[in-house]
Amino acid sequence: MSQRRSFRLARLSAADRILVGGSLLLLIDSFLDWQAGLNAWGGSGAFAGVLMALFALLLLVGEVMAAFRVAMPAGVPVSTVMAGLTVGEVLFGIIKFLFVVANHPRAAAWIGLVLIVVVTYGGYMKMQAERIGSTPSGFDD
Repeated sequence: MSQRRSFRLARLSAADRILVGGSLLLLIDSFLDWQAGLNAWGGSGAFAGVLMALFALLLLVGEVMAAFRVAMPAGVPVSTVMAGLTVGEVLFGIIKFLFVVANHPRAAAWIGLVLIVVVTYGGYMKMQAERIGSTPSGFDD
């Protein structure tokens, strides 16, 4: 009989949990009012808000695919792609926040800034864990 691998969120590394949680909350926050009546997808610096949300979505999809060990194309270093998605999410999130803070920011913009810092910390933790070489897989063998 073949042994089935089970996924357990509790077995994911702390960095992966922070990245997934922060990105998910930032994606949800992007639909709230960042400016008077405008969410992160519109208003000042709308391009940056859209890119921030898309990078957050792609990071979530990438983390889920990595957690379930979906095969990636040969020659694509997954850690580099995930780091690039994290940097994109943080960079465009900060750009969007800077546009908004000058034009009547709402509470969701400040929450977004906190979540951007959370994602940045999760990316930093993941980078440190990969440098050491000890990343838990999140699976039972």
